[in-house]
Amino acid sequence: MKKIKMDLDELMYIFDNSSWETSHYLDLETGQVVMITDETRWELERIYEEHDPEEQPFDLAEILQQRDLPEWRRQTLLEADQVEAQYGSRYIGVPQADSHEGYRDMERFIVTVEDERLQDQLWRAISGRGAFRYFKDVLANHFRERERWFAFKDARLKQRVLDWLESEGIEPIIEPPVEENHPPPPSKRARLIAEVLSFVRAASKLPGVLRIALIGSLTTDEPDPKDVDMLVTVTDEADLAPLAKLGRKLQGHAQGLNRGGEVFLADPQGNYLGRTCPWKQCGPGIRASCDALHCGRRRYLHDDLEAIRLSKDLIAAPPLELWPEVVARVPIPEDVEKALIVPLSDLD
Repeated sequence: MKKIKMDLDELMYIFDNSSWETSHYLDLETGQVVMITDETRWELERIYEEHDPEEQPFDLAEILQQRDLPEWRRQTLLEADQVEAQYGSRYIGVPQADSHEGYRDMERFIVTVEDERLQDQLWRAISGRGAFRYFKDVLANHFRERERWFAFKDARLKQRVLDWLESEGIEPIIEPPVEENHPPPPSKRARLIAEVLSFVRAASKLPGVLRIALIGSLTTDEPDPKDVDMLVTVTDEADLAPLAKLGRKLQGHAQGLNRGGEVFLADPQGNYLGRTCPWKQCGPGIRASCDALHCGRRRYLHDDLEAIRLSKDLIAAPPLELWPEVVARVPIPEDVEKALIVPLSDLD
């Protein structure tokens, strides 16, 4: 067994939350996880097609220096090239999240619930489409059972990660955190709240944006939220391109924390429209993996309604409206009040 220092929590998150547009690779030398988006992979493939390394070797770093790219983008492409060149030797692919395993985890947990009424509610919650969301909605009103679910789920995830590492001949070395004299860095929750603030300040200035709300785990005291979800109401005439750009920025920064980020859209009548498109270029035939039902009918609208839907009730009364005014329908966590509500009070 090869012993490697690594962040087991990071691998657990990836096992539970990876998406179809990103791939993750474990570096067998450093124990770090490298994330590569489909967009980065396609951009790298275009460079290969232009220069064909099989015909004549080239210096990718030199080529990228000649392009008008931000430094972080160059580093991302160089990292993807390194993974491509050393896949199978230095890098191995991390398995994608398995929704079937997640569903079985919910089934196994429900069996352990002693409250028969709650158990029945949970069985009904997972009996149809939207099982994961309805399951979480039911548990939201049962704090102790919700905390027990988190512990149960983490234990299952940890075992799956350990089983996978063992199958790859890897023994993880988990080092205890080193105590430092300086203050600890901001938590992932605090950084996600800061991303929400940045999003609201920018999105509120866009024409056609009528309302911005926060939904999901950031509206609760959950110490380690898995994602940051925004609900934005837009007019029928609103240009979604700038809003989608802000959504990509939000998602990218959240993914940098190994968390998710989505911008859900609704119309003024309270109908769910879909999500903002995650791609820079939006249109039919550009992305073979796109699951939008009507790609291109409204640019930058990702209406994957067969995969995700928000209820009318949630759209009509989201837990925390942030703009044009603050409307709280749940107790506001202290950090959200200080780091989000108070700074937003200066918006018109």
